[in-house]
Amino acid sequence: MDKIKTDLVVLGAGPGGYAAAFYAADLGKKVILVEKESRLGGVCLNQGCIPSKALLHATHQIRAAEESSARGIEFSAPKIHLDKMRAWKEGILEKLGQGILVLSKRRNVEILSGKGYFEDSKTLRVETVEGQKFIEFEHAIIAVGSKPTLPAAFDLGNPKIMTSTEALDIEDIPRELLIVGAGYIGMELGTVYAALGSKITLVEALDTILSGVDADLVKPVQSYAEKNFKEIRLKAKVKKMSTSGKKIRVIMEYDGKNQSEEYDRVLVSVGRIPNCQDLGLENTKVKCDERGFVEINPHQQTADSSLYAIGDVTGGVMLAHKAAKEARIAVEVITGATSIFNNIIIDVP
Repeated sequence: MDKIKTDLVVLGAGPGGYAAAFYAADLGKKVILVEKESRLGGVCLNQGCIPSKALLHATHQIRAAEESSARGIEFSAPKIHLDKMRAWKEGILEKLGQGILVLSKRRNVEILSGKGYFEDSKTLRVETVEGQKFIEFEHAIIAVGSKPTLPAAFDLGNPKIMTSTEALDIEDIPRELLIVGAGYIGMELGTVYAALGSKITLVEALDTILSGVDADLVKPVQSYAEKNFKEIRLKAKVKKMSTSGKKIRVIMEYDGKNQSEEYDRVLVSVGRIPNCQDLGLENTKVKCDERGFVEINPHQQTADSSLYAIGDVTGGVMLAHKAAKEARIAVEVITGATSIFNNIIIDVP
């Protein structure tokens, strides 16, 4: 089978991947962008930032209406139609995904739909609906993103135990919802479900919510949660989950003792892991750390001179604007410029 030859192949069409592909194309490189999902945009657009912010915007209207009574304007209780809400959210995602596709065509970036696998340091095999295709490249950028962590102790195969991916689908509004993990994902989705009517119990193993975020930014979020969540439990540890009829029984250690409680649904938001499995990295010189993240130098280069990595797969702060900055650095290094990820301040929006 003849190989498709290109200057640069980018594996993953998220905010890091498409930013890299567009920038390289603007600098005159022949670029192929490989994406296994049907819609471009990666995790950020499809299962992360964008649907989360859309739902926050929608549910903010409920809070705004409630708070307007202090100004002398009162509304009746809202009627929530989840089917319409999901359709509205999906419409936003589809429009943005199509926008990325249009921008790709304008830059002559070739989109190849399928799962990529490195045969070696210069060849990527792509499994497409038409069959296998082989790309021979000068350089490649790995930008395949991450997925939610679901510890084995919580993975019961019960759909009532959700990660952020399932929670964003808003299948129903649970009366009692337990959120395990008080990072930005837990806090955002807790805010959404609380506005929709769920009673939220938030459990965090550390002694603060939003660990690592500036204290002056944490304070208003915590104040809001204390007012709108049923309970916030810091320095608490979930030890076990089990199915109990139509509910999830949870045993947690809190305030010096074990407690057994039942919830309609549980959202586990305790972190994310890189999508580095089954990429064929073992056929290259790329090295991963003990947690599975790709090891890079400050120029986004891996241990393999032909391969670069950006975004969530490299660990650290998993945010779209970090991935986009890393994309620019990688492309500049590939095209011969001097560029480095060093002393860069990452703002958490």
